[in-house]
Amino acid sequence: MRKLYILVFVLLVMAKLTSAQSINLSEMPLDKKIAQMIMVRGDTFSEELGEIGIGGIFLDRQKDKESYKEIISKYQSNSNIKLLVSTDLEGYWNPFPFLDSKKFGEIETADEANNLGIVHGKILKELGFNINFAPVVESKNSVWPGRTFTGSEKEIKEKLSLYISGLQSEGILATAKHYPGGNMLRDPHWFKVNSEISEDDLNLFSEAIRANVSAIMIGHAAVYGAVDSNGKQSTISPEVISYLRKDFNGLLITDAVQMLGLRWSYFFKLSELYPDLIKAGNDIILDTSNANKNNIKKNIERVKKEIEEGNIKEEQINDSVERILKLKGYSVTH
Repeated sequence: MRKLYILVFVLLVMAKLTSAQSINLSEMPLDKKIAQMIMVRGDTFSEELGEIGIGGIFLDRQKDKESYKEIISKYQSNSNIKLLVSTDLEGYWNPFPFLDSKKFGEIETADEANNLGIVHGKILKELGFNINFAPVVESKNSVWPGRTFTGSEKEIKEKLSLYISGLQSEGILATAKHYPGGNMLRDPHWFKVNSEISEDDLNLFSEAIRANVSAIMIGHAAVYGAVDSNGKQSTISPEVISYLRKDFNGLLITDAVQMLGLRWSYFFKLSELYPDLIKAGNDIILDTSNANKNNIKKNIERVKKEIEEGNIKEEQINDSVERILKLKGYSVTH
């Protein structure tokens, strides 16, 4: 009898552990599913983000290692579903004053790129991050020198591939950005950007896909040429995102949506921004303006209303949320 009790206890524990790692989408409220598609700035800890069920946080303003570890641990403990925790550690941008890191433009060989990815992966993992918004894959760069790998096309591809491999070998999700290119010809934080895209531009993203990159960030440039955004910024262009989806089934993340390169088009219709980003096919909306509970809830309600009115299919929401949850390590049922 004692052996039977032990067996029952073990089975119950195993069932609990299994259920803790499995999420049934059909039982998940719609507003919680939409919240999983939003990533906000989290510089100051907020319990409210856990109540909303936000999908991720972006951090880059902590002063030391312990500050990063403490705030990330608080956020994860306060969330029912594991958070994606991101930053921009890409060589050029370095959010860590305690890390001496080379710029991408200073990397001379593919082996150095691999080592840089490993170094970035180790420090990110130590602090509690699980996704990095790097590498920058665009070839044209007239705004931020040093932000991109240099060399021949072959050399750049090798550096990109091995950086991604190094980063992800440490358990950190890599993000190729900013698809399909052109976002570094003029600063999209302040200006609208228009760019002609060549096959060479797209080939670099294809290389990142071949290297099993986990995510791709969509940029705000309006583009034409090898891919056409139909006059809109790429982040709100179904034409651009559907073109990418032909070859990539990983996570699609918007560039930060507070940038004026996108916001110029929404000054008098800001309520349409989140719905348009989701209609275009993005999985995660990156909003690095200061997190505000009321604003987040309003945006969730705006998307929810579009779904209820039939303008966005709930199937699309489910597809994105399933993609997000699986990258977080959950099994998903329906």
